[in-house]
Amino acid sequence: MAYSVMVERTIAISRGKVFAHLMDFGGIKSLLPDMLETCEVTGSGVGAVRTITLKGAPGTVVERLDGAYDGHYFSYSIIAECPLPLDRYHAVVMLEDAADGGCFIRYGSNWVAKGAPEAEVVAMLTGLYNTIVDAIVKAG
Repeated sequence: MAYSVMVERTIAISRGKVFAHLMDFGGIKSLLPDMLETCEVTGSGVGAVRTITLKGAPGTVVERLDGAYDGHYFSYSIIAECPLPLDRYHAVVMLEDAADGGCFIRYGSNWVAKGAPEAEVVAMLTGLYNTIVDAIVKAG
């Protein structure tokens, strides 16, 4: 399947640890402290909803954990109007063991640009995904 954005990286953290960071759905706040003002989670596991307030932006981003499987697959969607320049956002993170004990990450999403050129949204999300992966590496 083709994605609007796809970041592929191999990192020196085990797949299990990466998956644990993703499954800590509210933990995104500790991974992105400079970007997020607040993050509140309702529920747990698949179906959990997190409401994020961005620093310096009005409104909230409401995301639902749509899928998680076997330490290899994680997906989430934005389920309400938000201040980001996109609609119908759905992201998928696929994890594979790397030969050296690390993890190969494929972090992609599909969406429709709204209020900004598509290239701007691609750059924004590519930067965001790389920042999240870097934060997971730093957190260990």
